[in-house]
Amino acid sequence: MKSPRSIIAALTLAVGVGVGAPNTIEAQEDVVEYRQSLMQAFRMHMGGVGAAMGDAAPMGHAVHHAQAFHGMAQALANAFPGGSEGGRALPTIWSDSDGFMDSVTAIQTATASLVEAAESGDAEAVGAAMQAVRGTCSGCHQTFRGPASQ
Repeated sequence: MKSPRSIIAALTLAVGVGVGAPNTIEAQEDVVEYRQSLMQAFRMHMGGVGAAMGDAAPMGHAVHHAQAFHGMAQALANAFPGGSEGGRALPTIWSDSDGFMDSVTAIQTATASLVEAAESGDAEAVGAAMQAVRGTCSGCHQTFRGPASQ
């Protein structure tokens, strides 16, 4: 027979875990919202690189935007945990996790090249790197992202 002390400790732990833990639906919604914010930031930083390559901002700003984009691309690997289905994420992300991770790696590699191009200050290299990033984003979206809600 367990001691009353161990029973009380077990009950306290069970109640504490149940009270402090967010429910699954709320946690899933939070992850989906986080992913959506990542995608919005990607678009903003890609636009920032383009604007900085023109006359809208100092050239050095392209480097900052490219670095931010690349840093966020690193976050993609952990932004789709199992059980976080929702939003435009297709079930293929989890059923073909190797394929999805290949797409994530391609985006990470492309954004690293974008950083290098931006650091060089070579507008042609930046343009080519931006095209490569767009291609990796598009490839991932074609396979792993569903249509926008109506």
